[in-house]
Amino acid sequence: MKHKTLEVLVVDEAAQLKESESLIPLLLSGIKHVVLIGDQFQLPALVKSRISDEANFGRSLFERLSSLGYSKHLLDVQYRMHPAISRFPVSNFYNNRISDGPNVTSQSYEKRFLTGQMYGSYSFINVEQGEETKDKFGRSLRNPIEAAAVVHIVKKLFRESVYLGQNLSVGVVSPYNAQVKLIQDKLGKTYDLYEGFQVKVRSIDGFQGGEKDVIIFSTVRSNTTGSVGFLSNINRTNVALTRAKHCLYIIGNATTLSKSDSVWQKIVSDAKNRGCLFKSEDDRDLQNAIIRAVIEQDELEDVINFDTLRISGPKSKGSNWLSRSSKKKNR
Repeated sequence: MKHKTLEVLVVDEAAQLKESESLIPLLLSGIKHVVLIGDQFQLPALVKSRISDEANFGRSLFERLSSLGYSKHLLDVQYRMHPAISRFPVSNFYNNRISDGPNVTSQSYEKRFLTGQMYGSYSFINVEQGEETKDKFGRSLRNPIEAAAVVHIVKKLFRESVYLGQNLSVGVVSPYNAQVKLIQDKLGKTYDLYEGFQVKVRSIDGFQGGEKDVIIFSTVRSNTTGSVGFLSNINRTNVALTRAKHCLYIIGNATTLSKSDSVWQKIVSDAKNRGCLFKSEDDRDLQNAIIRAVIEQDELEDVINFDTLRISGPKSKGSNWLSRSSKKKNR
């Protein structure tokens, strides 16, 4: 670099780069023009320190210039998502300023990889049997029942891909690392052996800038209070909803998300109004997979509870079994 004169600097994903990091290439001598390419409505820079975050250490040069009134040129045509997928994010995050390109509006772009109305271009699949639990480290959340639903759908997509001889890329996205790890473990490496079928399981942050034919989004949260934590973050939600090309399946507890005072209240309502909200029992095979997962989860809890009882000391056998039985009935 010392022996070359560079006049133009192009910074990609500029809205996800800290301002201090952007300053490094700006120090190169000879730079006369700078082009910042990014989307401030998607993921910002990652800052783990609360103090640094409050001091705006994560603010990008892109965001600073925007706040100072510098004009931006909006790339107002999207060429990735089927219109059924782009409809909500375009309306709610971009004030309808983005239109669908001619490639995604053509009839040939609409592809259904599974039969049934539930598996159209856009659907919210309501899985209310799930239960959010913390991982063994207590740092992240997971939902084994949702994970079972995701694994079942991936298997169906794989079978159809092989049967039809059709190449297919699938992305599984979740905001919680524990759920990502759980799904990765359940899927294993079986699908790595087939070149025509690709499946990638990542957190939302890991999917920034990526795209797949089909995206399955596991929301994880399932409780009676409507608590959704950082799932309510609009930037992360925007990224998650805009990775799919042909099909987007959202797996979640519609009741929990509807109670939240967040964008997810709108997402569930929008899916219902558009006729895109489905119950898991609408697909018998999916419901059977969920039932098996519920039984396995209950059996696992029985083993854990039994071990706990043995460790804590002898108690009345009748009262122990009654307690566990009552817990299941009340769950």
